[in-house]
Amino acid sequence: MRTDELIDHLSGGLRPLRRTEVARILGVGLGVGIVGSAVLMAVTIGVRHDVVAMLSGGAFWLKFVYTFAIAALGLRLVERMGRPGTDARLPLLFLAVPVLTIMAMMAMQMMPASDAARHALIMGHSANVCTLLIAALALPLFAGLFWSLKRLAPTRLTQAGAAAGLLAGSASATIYAFHCTESTATFIAIWYTAGILLTTLMGAALGRWMLRW
Repeated sequence: MRTDELIDHLSGGLRPLRRTEVARILGVGLGVGIVGSAVLMAVTIGVRHDVVAMLSGGAFWLKFVYTFAIAALGLRLVERMGRPGTDARLPLLFLAVPVLTIMAMMAMQMMPASDAARHALIMGHSANVCTLLIAALALPLFAGLFWSLKRLAPTRLTQAGAAAGLLAGSASATIYAFHCTESTATFIAIWYTAGILLTTLMGAALGRWMLRW
């Protein structure tokens, strides 16, 4: 049997996944991960006691919109990375929009502030735990998203893992916002972004061997 005949024989039973099937697989993994992360937060650090009042204030929605926007783009990246031969440049470019927006808001807060005020803006009350808590709450999301990717056909394993980490971290940060009492754009720009960056790097490292076919 010639090489091209062998390839045809081995690949003859394969069929490309429909986009609806990709969406279903990702939806299951992401949904299970979100529920797992929310339950993990509820039984460990808990939800803010003033959650109703929090929802009526602009500070919460700044955190929510920032992290949710990154999560939405992260989901698009994971969907792209889960299928071979797809172009992921557009969602990558759009990631600059929420990041540059929060950085601009941070600059507007920091420039007129005194040295002492700048330190308070940067550190808040929970700078020493924020990034680590976001990464810890992302673990169920990692499990769900890697489960999904294993059922798809990623060929760029490091990039696919990084995309899963980006989505896991940003979704985790959105959930963490229901616990966090920090409200400044500076704190969010530094520590929330650091948490998402940490999970992205974790995903890139894990993807190289956990997503192997």
